[in-house]
Amino acid sequence: MAYAQKRQFPRFKAALPVELRQPGASAPVRAQTGDICLGGCYVEMSSTQPVAKEVEITLWVGQEKVVAKGVVVSNHPSFGNGIKFTQVPEEGKAQLQKLVESLDPFARSTRNPR
Repeated sequence: MAYAQKRQFPRFKAALPVELRQPGASAPVRAQTGDICLGGCYVEMSSTQPVAKEVEITLWVGQEKVVAKGVVVSNHPSFGNGIKFTQVPEEGKAQLQKLVESLDPFARSTRNPR
C-alpha cells in the first residue's frame, strides 16, 4: 500500500509502440512501453538514455499518435527507462486518459456492470 501512495497516477501494463527522440537527433529510437500512466511510462529498450535527459516521445495508441515531451527519471541498463511526461497537448491527454481507463480493471467493471 505504501508503494501505491508514492505514485501520483496508477500504472498499468501496456505494450505500446513508442519512439524516443532526443533534441537535435536525426532518427528516433524505436521501442515499446512496459507500463503506462497519465504521468509517464516505462520504455523497454537495451540502449538506455541517461537520467535527466530530455526526450520527445511518440506513443502509438491504436491508430492514434500521442506526441509529448518528457524527461528520463530512471535508467536500468539493458532493460529500459522510466519517462516522466513534462508536456502533453490537451488532445494527447484525452487519448491517454481513454487508454488508461481501458486498462483499468476497476474502471471497466463500473462502466459495464453485470
